[in-house]
Amino acid sequence: MSKKKIAIFVGGGLASLLAGLILLAYYDFTHHFRFPSITAEQVAGAEIAFKGALGEAIFSGQSTKAVTDVPVEGKSGLDTLLAPPPASNQDKGLIAAYQKDPKKFKHYADMLDTAMNAKQVGDVLLAQQAPHLPQTSESLLIDPKVKTDAWGNPFCIISIGERVAVVSGGPSHLSCNSLPLSAQQIANSNRSMYAGPSDVVVVIVTHQPVASRKTTSGS
Repeated sequence: MSKKKIAIFVGGGLASLLAGLILLAYYDFTHHFRFPSITAEQVAGAEIAFKGALGEAIFSGQSTKAVTDVPVEGKSGLDTLLAPPPASNQDKGLIAAYQKDPKKFKHYADMLDTAMNAKQVGDVLLAQQAPHLPQTSESLLIDPKVKTDAWGNPFCIISIGERVAVVSGGPSHLSCNSLPLSAQQIANSNRSMYAGPSDVVVVIVTHQPVASRKTTSGS
């Protein structure tokens, strides 16, 4: 294997690991964190802000540098995040950034939710080890909220060798026949999770074909 191919392989592996760690951190945060006594509106805004920041980091390659290190007197943890920033720091803080551009944060939060669902769809396909993949996730016997993207559409299922791509048509609701990426372009990608043209969301999982069972006498 050439040095160039090794570098590409290692780079792709590190990118996949980073994406996996980010998603694991998000899952742990949303399933195990206990919010303090705050309003439902604040919780919803904080969740969108948090997911939007992660989504932007993953899909645009730019981390949201909105979280301020300036302490808020008498508050800590999530209370600090949700507390109104001091008058001298009104333009800082994740919540302040979210309030300035909620549409952007909601957009990236939807993309992150879509990627999370796509990963679960891919895991289901791997677990089933079906010889033939469905064209979409519509027929899968899983939670209806999981087998669709954040915009309510089923995922496109694309087989690319020993891997499977789970693709969302994105906010433009593109059909599987209208995706701006071909199967070959997806196969050539070194990333396991990314956004394509028109913000289509692509998640690639490794497909393990069913191994033939060998029967031996006396077993």
